[in-house]
Amino acid sequence: MTSTPTKFLDTGVPGLDHVLGGGLFERGLLLVFGPPGAGKTTLVFQMAFHAASAGRPVVYISTLAESASRLVEHVGTMSFWDARQIGRRIFLESVYPLVRRSVAEVTSALVETARSHGARLLVLDGLMTIRDLHPGSAEQRYFLHDVGTALATLGCTLVVTTSDVPDMHGSTPPEFTMSDTIVELRHPDAYRQQVRSLRMWKNRGAPCVLGSHAVRITAEGLTVYPRFETLPLPAAAPVPAERLSSGQPELDAMMSGGLPRGTVTIAAGAPGTGKTLVLLHYLIEGARQGQKGLLVGFREPYPDLVARARSFGMDLDGPVKEGLITVFRRLPVDVAIDEVLAQVLVDLGRTGATRLGFDGLAELDHVMPDEQRRYDVLASLAEVVRARGITTLFTWETGQVVGPELDFAGSPLEVLAENVILLRHVEFQGVLRRILSILKMRGTMHDHSIRQYEIGGEGIRVLSPPESAEGLLTGIARLPSERRVKRPEAPPGRREDPR
Repeated sequence: MTSTPTKFLDTGVPGLDHVLGGGLFERGLLLVFGPPGAGKTTLVFQMAFHAASAGRPVVYISTLAESASRLVEHVGTMSFWDARQIGRRIFLESVYPLVRRSVAEVTSALVETARSHGARLLVLDGLMTIRDLHPGSAEQRYFLHDVGTALATLGCTLVVTTSDVPDMHGSTPPEFTMSDTIVELRHPDAYRQQVRSLRMWKNRGAPCVLGSHAVRITAEGLTVYPRFETLPLPAAAPVPAERLSSGQPELDAMMSGGLPRGTVTIAAGAPGTGKTLVLLHYLIEGARQGQKGLLVGFREPYPDLVARARSFGMDLDGPVKEGLITVFRRLPVDVAIDEVLAQVLVDLGRTGATRLGFDGLAELDHVMPDEQRRYDVLASLAEVVRARGITTLFTWETGQVVGPELDFAGSPLEVLAENVILLRHVEFQGVLRRILSILKMRGTMHDHSIRQYEIGGEGIRVLSPPESAEGLLTGIARLPSERRVKRPEAPPGRREDPR
């Protein structure tokens, strides 16, 4: 026997071919399973119309009592539905009466229908009907074997759907052992995020991406968003050794000229410290210099953001209308991080943005509850933007407004940040003040001083270092004269040696 290279067919479902590891195994058997309403019929029809548009005849066979007209009524609203293909390259059939009689008659009908239409794809929608009417596992195994072998001989790929979910602690249904490819569609979790998912079980002969991937069903059909950390990294482009202005001359001076191009910076601080203003200064300054930017936000509506910028003397709406700044906003509700980041990459490529502003890194916790996965996704995101030579500024909200704790263990600072700007409130002599410092800049010199800053009619203005004080980064400052040396107390039950 000689081996031949595995040939794959593209499915036409966005994101699915990547998850499958190249596409659908030609002349193989694809099993799609999941509960009612998970999107199985939408998925197979989307594949069917894509195959038909590529000139491959398709036979869709329903084992259900539902008529073809009802199917058209439900799925025909999708944009991929092309009525001109029905009867021309897509043939809708029903074998429900035959299923009630015998499996052998169904087998003969399927093979003959595929042969008569020259089908290259045959969809059998509703394997569970055969299971219900003919419960013998041996009969089901023979059915799949005979149909699959005959169709493969005809050069036809078989797609089977079922609502049966395997009992992992019991016997495995025959279709799960005989299928070349197994895909599971899942409902949203009613008690958590309402996000559909697709789980890849196997795809023989292909390096498929196992595990769960986000799914969105819209009027366009079904879209799969592969886990972001599984996407191939782009080839790193050479990045000029230059600095990009933050929009604040004093802050640029503290960073030896600005943000190094192609690096990731985090502006971290408590609520009210001006993190979003730092981001707006950065993007608007880039627009002033003709550099395109992308602003990604989660909470603040665009009109509110424009009004806030205007109240601090900054024009955001102008650069947006000129196409110099693109705003992408998505509420962190019923959305997967993979969907958000996929759109961010699309917008970066579409606009040619070289500056990325990500307002609200902490909001990603809503869509990434798993801590380990959060680390993997953020690390991948950092690598992608660096490889593209994009200079990125994130804002991250710390927990305390005023207080001594500064614990960044397990935070995005460990994963993303080459550069960290810390913004803090401090209480000093009964007055609440704002300070900033450059905690780190990897591989470059920077100012280590602690500086006061103001938020006024022109946005943020960095001032000179504050008067001599200690404990500024703890949020509770004191003058050096306020230090006291406290002698350690003797342990209970013991007296100090008078000597």
